[in-house]
Formats: sequence, structure tokens, C-alpha cells
Amino acid sequence: MEPSFQPKIEHGALEKDIERLVREIQELKGKMPQATPEKELVKSALGARILPQTGPAVPPATAQPSPVLPGYLQQESPEIQLKVEELLDITFHKGIDAAVEEAKKYGPFILDALHDSLTGKIYDELKTRNLL
Repeated sequence: MEPSFQPKIEHGALEKDIERLVREIQELKGKMPQATPEKELVKSALGARILPQTGPAVPPATAQPSPVLPGYLQQESPEIQLKVEELLDITFHKGIDAAVEEAKKYGPFILDALHDSLTGKIYDELKTRNLL
């Protein structure tokens, strides 16, 4: 399934989110052990905004990672994969908060899948911009 968005993130709403995430990641760096991988810092910063305080965790990825979706989603139905891709598209056009509000309608699995998908995309973008 081809992604419906461009690999490089250049959308106004998300640009503001990225600026805020960079600040939050910098704060987390001071609070977490020095050996914490940067991708974990991105995941933590996103998780604070996306994931509810309680809920089931998604099992770790077992398949090869996809450039768009986490590996464990490769085993899910095309409908679930499409929903997560749609949420990513919302993120890139309307921002993280808009995508989170939409994802909440579909339950914790989709919300966590959005979190995992965004972690990879945002991490890659922050590295590309030399912000991490």
C-alpha cells in the first residue's frame, strides 16, 4: 500500500508540533539517563500527547519495519493499515492533536499504532533536520 503523503514533512500545523516536540525532547534529555536512545525520547514526548495514561500496550514489532507503518501492523487487516495511514495524513495536514482526536474514536490499538507510526516518522525527520 503506497503512502498518501510525501516523505518530507512540510505542513504548517505539523511544523508547529515539531517545534514543540523539539523543546519537549530537550527537556526529557535532562530528566532521563544519558544513554537513553534519541528515538525513545521522541517516543516518550509523543506518548505524553497521544496515549492515554492507561491502556494495553501493543506487542513489539516482529515483522520487518515498514517505512510507513510499524512492523506489527503489517500483520493486520488492510482496513486497520489504511486507518493508520489516514491518521498519519491528518497529522501532516492538521497536526498531531487533530489526528489524536480522530484516533481516539477507534480505540487504544489504533491510538497506539498512530503513536508508533509517528515516532518513526518524526524521529527520522528530526534527524534529517539535525534537531536531534
